[in-house]
Amino acid sequence: MKETVLITGANSFIASHLIPILEKEYTLKLLTRKPKSANEFAWDVHKKTIDKNALDDVNYIVHLAGSKLNDGTPLTAERQALVYESRIGAANFLRDELKKRNQRLKAFVSASAIGYYSFQDNTLEIDENGQRGSGFAADLSDDWEKAADLFKIDNVTAHVSKIRVSLVLGTNGGILPMYENIVKSNPQAVFEPNDSAVPWNHVEDMAGIFAFAVQNQLDGVYNSVAPKAASQEDIYKAISNELNLNSPQTIQAFRGQHLVSKRIQEKGFVFKFPEIQGAIHNLLQNQ
Repeated sequence: MKETVLITGANSFIASHLIPILEKEYTLKLLTRKPKSANEFAWDVHKKTIDKNALDDVNYIVHLAGSKLNDGTPLTAERQALVYESRIGAANFLRDELKKRNQRLKAFVSASAIGYYSFQDNTLEIDENGQRGSGFAADLSDDWEKAADLFKIDNVTAHVSKIRVSLVLGTNGGILPMYENIVKSNPQAVFEPNDSAVPWNHVEDMAGIFAFAVQNQLDGVYNSVAPKAASQEDIYKAISNELNLNSPQTIQAFRGQHLVSKRIQEKGFVFKFPEIQGAIHNLLQNQ
């Protein structure tokens, strides 16, 4: 009999790529505000309501729910509260519901974010032990991870992993459409120096890491970034090369400060798209 995985944020970009991976070997339940199919269950984090059958037989939870932090609207105190509640409040609500049922999971896998980091470390490579930043994004990420850890502290699960999500590259979501539009409208952008690091990951690898955390019942925190770092200029060059907008552009190995994903690789995860040109090629040829 298949084990059951419950996914929050089931309509998210990452979830849309995670579901096809997990449904091959697990029964999936999806939490959403407006259920449309038999395996979707209603919940409302703010009203603290959930379908009474949503948690039945659940062995794993992947917590992807969260209002967008950067949606173009001012980050007012009210907006911050909404973003916080949709992540931390949602996790606390689920934990309380499981405790009421005396139900124990095998693993709780939570999204977090690279907003945790200060990027002020005195090193070129920043791993999961990198300095914590200050401000709302860092506080949010830190509290998000602490909320996940409470599942283990309260003996609601055997394993807890936190996946620090970077900028996601995909064609039907993420940051690639924006970059593609920039380069198409101004092909000369590739010649403008911009060597600041862009922590990126192909959406298939991003979803793959969450699936890997479930399948291997991981513990701890993991950076979800591609092994080969890239700058914004590198991304522009890769897009230009793929669309033949300029003469072929050479992409050199990135030498600036950047996040690394060695920890998840040491656990055995293999990236499908470790470098930027290959990732861009895959995405743009499949549009």
